[in-house]
Amino acid sequence: MSSDAGSDREDQNDVIMEEEEEEDHLQGSDVEMEEEEDQVLVDKVEIIGGGDDQTAMTFSLKDEDHTFGNSLRFMVNKNPQVDFCGYSIPHPSVAKMNLRIQTSTKTTAVDAFRKGMTDLTELTQHIRQAYIAELEKGNFETFEEII
Repeated sequence: MSSDAGSDREDQNDVIMEEEEEEDHLQGSDVEMEEEEDQVLVDKVEIIGGGDDQTAMTFSLKDEDHTFGNSLRFMVNKNPQVDFCGYSIPHPSVAKMNLRIQTSTKTTAVDAFRKGMTDLTELTQHIRQAYIAELEKGNFETFEEII
């Protein structure tokens, strides 16, 4: 019996060590994911023109369309320091969206862009959480698909 108890302790230690190795692996992948996200953002957004005026800039976002453009425009315009925000899709066959932001002297266009992105992210996270909470309640009807 004592050998069984010893083997149980070894098994528990093995499990603990495996969990620690798994946590170390996950932490490493989190760092890699953050680096990938930074790289995605660098490849995703480009400032067009720019110049010396930090209060007026045009941002070019790759692989975006009206769904994201209108949502981001709305969130940026909610900032009271923003004088103007509009977006355009230069051509339907080009996967690019241009977002123009003009601000008061109290902030910069880049800061307004970041705030708009943060606000939009928070809004979508809230909507997702509310949706999942409602799904978990199970208070909905399901219908059979008729083919």
